[in-house]
Order: sequence, then C-alpha cells, then structure tokens
Amino acid sequence: MEPFQLSQHSSVPRFSLLPWEQEFPRLRAGISARDSESIQDPNHCNYAMHIGNDPTKVLDNRKMLMESLGIPLPFWTCGEQVHGTQIQEVTTEERGRGLYGASSAIPATDGLITMADDVLLTSFYADCVPLLFYSPDTGWMGVAHAGWRGTVGGIGPNMVKAFHDRGADRQKLRIAIAPSIGSCCYEVDEHVTIPMLQALPDADGAVLQATGDGKFRLDLKEANRQILLHSGVLEEHIMVSKWCTSCHPTHFHSHRRDQGHTGRMVAYIGRRKDESIG
Repeated sequence: MEPFQLSQHSSVPRFSLLPWEQEFPRLRAGISARDSESIQDPNHCNYAMHIGNDPTKVLDNRKMLMESLGIPLPFWTCGEQVHGTQIQEVTTEERGRGLYGASSAIPATDGLITMADDVLLTSFYADCVPLLFYSPDTGWMGVAHAGWRGTVGGIGPNMVKAFHDRGADRQKLRIAIAPSIGSCCYEVDEHVTIPMLQALPDADGAVLQATGDGKFRLDLKEANRQILLHSGVLEEHIMVSKWCTSCHPTHFHSHRRDQGHTGRMVAYIGRRKDESIG
C-alpha cells in the first residue's frame, strides 16, 4: 500500500504518512501537495522562502498548513538546506528557527532531529528525496533532505547514527521515503553515477539503468533504501512512496519538470504534547 495518502478532508493539499499517524496518534507526518492554482502561480502552495517568492505569501501558506495539522504556527522549525550531510538536534529553544525567513533558519543543515513535543521539523523539496524517521522506543523524530549529493554523502546513515547515539535501537527505527522524482524522469551522467557507485558499490539495476551514451536512469529513492539497509535498519521498517514528483504536476512541484520555475513542497514531522489538540 502507498504509505502517503492524500488527505481528503484537509483544507490544504497534503499527503499524510497514514501508517505512522494511525499507529502513533499524536504524530503528524507527511508532505505537502499542490493544486491546480499553483500550476499558474508558483507562490501558491510554496513553503520555501529561499527561492525568491513573496515571503508574506509563503508565511500565509505555512500558517494554513499548520492550521490544517492542528499545530500552532510558532512550532514550525527548519534548516538552511545546502545539499550536505550536517544534522542538528532541535530542542524547544530552537523551535521557530526559519519560520519568518531563511536568515533565521538553522544554518547549513539538511537533517533535523528532536525528541521534544510541540516542535514541527520541516524540510523543502521539488524532486529531492525526503527521509522521515521515527524511533518508537525513544520518541526521537527526524527529517532529512537527500538530493543525490546528500545521498552519496551519507545523510541517511548519518541520521541513523544520530538516532543510535541517542539510544534508539536501529532495528526498531522506522523510516519513510517520501514522494520524489522517480527513475522514469531522472536521467544522469557520470557526474552523478561515479559518486553514486562509490557510495553504493553493489548498486543493482533497480538503482541505475543504462539508457545509452553514458546516461543512466537513477532511482534515488531506491538508492537511499539500499544505503539505509547497509546502516542496520530492517527492510520491513522502511516504507517507500511510489509517487514521482515529476510525473504528477497536479500534486507536486518539480524543479526538473518545470525547469526551475516552481515552488517547494514541505516534508514535516512532529508530535503533539496533547493528543486531544488538532
């Protein structure tokens, strides 16, 4: 079953990570979507302030999403994504970083983790792979941004280590690989394939498929899944979305499909302190 389900009763388009939200009722986890209006207006359903769009409109979009999740706006927290592998622990003191502008975001950070209630960790996407993490035995949560550079750099295993260092059992750790560009729409050359094969020497045909002239179709979600398996996570605890962001313009922004003229979805995870709220 596709783990990310379109929320039919939400006033804001979003895909909820249904298996986690059903199993852990205080958890909010998923990724935003877009609608037909955003195809004409990149400001609509855009949640990132670093791409030059109207910051007032972006803040309005964030507010509407938070209202649909039943979470107060000041709990929104994000990092400055640089396609790296830096991970930052977020406490209630860091809550709200990046809410009102990119300059206040946690600097040079592509992975966020927290065990604090009433903190919403957020990260932005328009084809790259969102990785969501939850540790049922410790309560730690996390989100990571995995483009191809972050993938080969080890952002996934770095996140697993960060959880393990804080007492989480690797074999109990849950991971969800959210909607991102699929191999159907992602062709790369040796600039990407060489570092990918260095990071994943045993990559099989599910990761890279030759198309001729030194080009390959890359399944970045599958690459992350295989790399995460090498870090000690159980296969049955990794869920992978089948959605391709490039193939579905009705639901997703796509940097590659729209040649950069697009907004950003936001992947999010947080836990409410009071289950009765939201």
